[in-house]
Amino acid sequence: MCGIFGMIGGGAVSNTLRALKYLEYRGYDSAGIAVKGDGGLKIYKTEGRIQNLVDIVPQGLQGGTAIGHTRWATHGAVCAENAHPFYSPDRNFAVVHNGIIENYLTLKEELISQGAEFSSATDSETVAHLLMREYNGDVLEAVQKTAKQLSGSFAIVIATTYDQRLFAVKRRSPLVVGIGNGGVYLCSDIRCVSRWAEQVAVTPDNTIVVTGSDGVYFYDYEGNAVQVDFFDAEEVEEMEQVKGEFMIKEIYEIPERIRLAKREYMRSGLQLNAETVRKFKRIYLIGCGTAYNSGLQVAAVARKLLDIDVLPVIASEFIYDNYPVDSKTLAFFISQSGETADTIRACEKVKEQGGCTYAVTNTKSSQLAYACDRTADISAGGEFAVASTKAYNCQLITLLLLMLDVAKIRGTLDVELYDRVVAAVDELPEAIDNILNDSYDIARLADEVKDCSAVFFIGRTTDYPTAAEGSLKLKEISYIHSEAYPAGELKHGTLALMEEGVGVVAIATDGDLKEKMALSIKEVVARGAKVICVSPYKFENAIPLAIPAVDKLLIGVVAVVPLQLLAYYTAKRLGRDVDKPRNLAKSVTVE
Repeated sequence: MCGIFGMIGGGAVSNTLRALKYLEYRGYDSAGIAVKGDGGLKIYKTEGRIQNLVDIVPQGLQGGTAIGHTRWATHGAVCAENAHPFYSPDRNFAVVHNGIIENYLTLKEELISQGAEFSSATDSETVAHLLMREYNGDVLEAVQKTAKQLSGSFAIVIATTYDQRLFAVKRRSPLVVGIGNGGVYLCSDIRCVSRWAEQVAVTPDNTIVVTGSDGVYFYDYEGNAVQVDFFDAEEVEEMEQVKGEFMIKEIYEIPERIRLAKREYMRSGLQLNAETVRKFKRIYLIGCGTAYNSGLQVAAVARKLLDIDVLPVIASEFIYDNYPVDSKTLAFFISQSGETADTIRACEKVKEQGGCTYAVTNTKSSQLAYACDRTADISAGGEFAVASTKAYNCQLITLLLLMLDVAKIRGTLDVELYDRVVAAVDELPEAIDNILNDSYDIARLADEVKDCSAVFFIGRTTDYPTAAEGSLKLKEISYIHSEAYPAGELKHGTLALMEEGVGVVAIATDGDLKEKMALSIKEVVARGAKVICVSPYKFENAIPLAIPAVDKLLIGVVAVVPLQLLAYYTAKRLGRDVDKPRNLAKSVTVE
């Protein structure tokens, strides 16, 4: 959700503003910065994008310490008053916060009864008031006392007038510490902090961090030292090098990223021995949004290959439902960022019940990667558009290769077919390049979609997950009402919505089901709907969006690309912000 950053060192103000630009994908409702200089703590904050903040911060503002925040609103309206950072009433503390303080109302009522006055409707301001109340000459002690009173998930960075250090508290929300290049850094995103730091550390839960010119120290809430290891920071892409929208750039990276995803998987492999693999009785594919759709797609393929249950589950549902888990359970947890709160909570639940946990993520040093027994790196590279594209394709490649290996070990997939499918992955980049080279035709189809009152995506078996992802992309960035259905479900209610002005996108890649899809198309056309068909085959009464034929177990990797492009061009026709759609953030770090 929100992005937070703190720094001690030269260029603290300019680097914090630059960091907030990197973190804007995590939220862009409002932004702010607190700077510590000779005159104490000064806060600047405003509603809207980071550039609005840059415009109001005085040119040449100096300070050796700064903390910054970009917000995705959870408590309180989107306005400057609810923007971070927050002062304590005496202005000796300033705080930024990512997460949710679950018991903030109780704490707030207690503080108000003691005479406190609040300037915002947020849960985060409560922390600043608590710090002032608990301070008695020792900042660390005040932070410890405050931390003990908080429930929920949070990463909080604290600046104070009382000394030159920065303090942080971390519980179930991402917080990374970096050192090097003359600075000390605190951040909610490891890719962001790696732009400056030479070494980084992932902060454990229920830990207080103290950073200063003399080093970085980690403590538990009782003041006991906590051992945390630093490791070399990864090299990361510089955002300033990108011209135009990130989303279209990231779609065009898909062919090369597929090659890298396969190369990385073939290097690391399954990482589970044959004895372990043969004992599994069920496999879960758990994620949220696009990550869940990738699990849905791979489960549809895996059911054709395996002799055990393969179940895709939405992470937030898995947490609170009663899915069976034991030592014979293998659970794949899918998350581009590796910081998705619901997915991490689901992982913790599986571990508690004795299951084997496997992270499939784009961020090797994420909370999810640390929580799981094994990790597969999808190698999608930095993804900055809020609507995920290339990460979905790379998740599919990695998960499909994982499932192929599981099937081969269990003896449900012969070696010849295994070798054929693995080799066929190498054909996908060229097939996708062919689609990208014809993107002008897809751009013209956006004119057929942009004025629709609603768009329904339909498909059968392995095509239904592609429909689900295509629908998600369209609604995310165009704001057109869109839903996905198995094509056979049209007759069970959805046909009532078919009329002139409604669009239908049919995905039909299975030659054995061509006649079934042809009937579904006739049903909706007869009621006035306009149909676009994504398929290697031709259908009457449908506008064709042709795709190359590839191995049927892998075609979902290809079929989704024209849908990603269709969403992009439709949103552009409507004048939407394709990289930062309204009300959304890329990394959802609260439940």
